[in-house]
Amino acid sequence: MKFDAIIVAGGRGSRLGGRDKPLLAHGGSTLLEHALRAASSANRIAVVGPTELNPVISDYAQGAAAGQILTLTREYPAFAGPAAAVAAGLHSLGEGTAGEVPAPVEQAPLTLILAADLIDPGPVVEGIVAHAGDQAVGPVAPTPATEGIEAQGLGQVDFGRAWVPVDADGRLQPLSCVVETGALVQAVESATSQGQGLANSSMMRLLAKVQIVRVSLDGVDYTDVDTWEDADRAGISRPSDEARGR
Repeated sequence: MKFDAIIVAGGRGSRLGGRDKPLLAHGGSTLLEHALRAASSANRIAVVGPTELNPVISDYAQGAAAGQILTLTREYPAFAGPAAAVAAGLHSLGEGTAGEVPAPVEQAPLTLILAADLIDPGPVVEGIVAHAGDQAVGPVAPTPATEGIEAQGLGQVDFGRAWVPVDADGRLQPLSCVVETGALVQAVESATSQGQGLANSSMMRLLAKVQIVRVSLDGVDYTDVDTWEDADRAGISRPSDEARGR
């Protein structure tokens, strides 16, 4: 099954002293490199983050599959949160003008949404893309997750489906999910047309009218990096205080 990818890589890194999390190195590569490699089967990849990420994207592009399209864009306003970043990435994958949600050229039927701060994104991407590809051709019954969203008054499920991993503690991981592209376009259009906007909005609110299919992936590690303590546990070396901008 063909898919596009949006890599969310534009957080403040406030608990890391303002350090760009995607540029932290783990196992000899930056976290952004790991994310790009995990999404390497995508037709097109939109990275949403600051221009400082350009060298990593350029290095990856040198070995990327022929014909794969790579873009770097930024959510507006900057640091507006993951939902705004996904909307910016979706726009970057198409040809719309500023303020529009595009109908992408050669639109892939599925879109992977992936955070750039996961320690080991490969297994989750492989697993969730496989589940979505297997199930995208048929209907899926409502799940407790979507029923809970409706109960919160966030809208009726009607746009399409999103396959969202569930970790060992039962928590949904919407920044490691696959969404039917048409459903994602409708979700963004709905949020913007109603005047609510997406600044500082959560992924689950963006997906409020999308049917959530909960997926358990055996043996997948969802560890990400939010603090220096997280980095220490993952074996990421701390830069000097000067390099951290202190």
